Amino acid sequence: MKKVFLATIGFAILAVAAFAANVGDFESVPNTPGFFVQGYPAYVTASKIYDADGESQDLANNWKGFSFAVRPSYCGTVNNHRWTLSAVVPYASYDLGVGETQSGISDVQVSAAYWLWDNRNNNYLSVWFWTDVPTGDDEKGLGTGQMNLRPGLAYSWDKYPYQVQTSAFYNLRMKNSDTELKPGDEIWANFSVGYSFQPNFMLGAELESSWGQDEKLNSVTVTDSKENSFKVGPSVQYQLMPNLGFKVKGLYTAFGKNTPQTFDIWARLSYSFGH
Repeated sequence: MKKVFLATIGFAILAVAAFAANVGDFESVPNTPGFFVQGYPAYVTASKIYDADGESQDLANNWKGFSFAVRPSYCGTVNNHRWTLSAVVPYASYDLGVGETQSGISDVQVSAAYWLWDNRNNNYLSVWFWTDVPTGDDEKGLGTGQMNLRPGLAYSWDKYPYQVQTSAFYNLRMKNSDTELKPGDEIWANFSVGYSFQPNFMLGAELESSWGQDEKLNSVTVTDSKENSFKVGPSVQYQLMPNLGFKVKGLYTAFGKNTPQTFDIWARLSYSFGH
């Protein structure tokens, strides 16, 4: 069981970097109809880890990882309600302090969203569906080696100069047929508040949390393997021009279980072809 726990943690650092492309992007205000593209650089580092009891333990070697993802998307309308289709293609590189640095394409992620409320008195409510395609090499830690399905809901209230956003997803994780390991399903949630000092400039604070179930190996539950995390940090967003903007945020894992005590720096650069 100890080896299973360590293997899970070994992949956790990469999951933070590779999944930052979509898990870190909870924006739920729809885009202008048309094509747009987003780029996501992300950096993560850790020197400690939270064990099964939530106690912080030193790592033998510092971990660090970097990822960059490209996300082409299209936003359309049906009966005055917007919808979006997108795909995230991430490149990841990580170093656990032992052996060689591993680099390559990680798992591709595909998403679809539909806005049930599309600017209803400054309120937006959307339903989302994400799926992860195991394109990354799981033997090198560049992918999970399994499909993941993530349905969810996202809500935002956007009335200048204030913005509030929140979302929740259920992550249904499939079994890796090569290792017979099935990570525990998870619930992900986030909450953010923002204040615009001028129309193009916003400062915010964000919370991200996850609650997982025990994993299974050969259909046998691995006790005390639940992965939980709680991250908090600031964000800044600036619209350079009508079709070009960026957002940067830093998140610190304040507490958790069976997860690295990470510090993440995440950014998003967006360009719209619709303007």
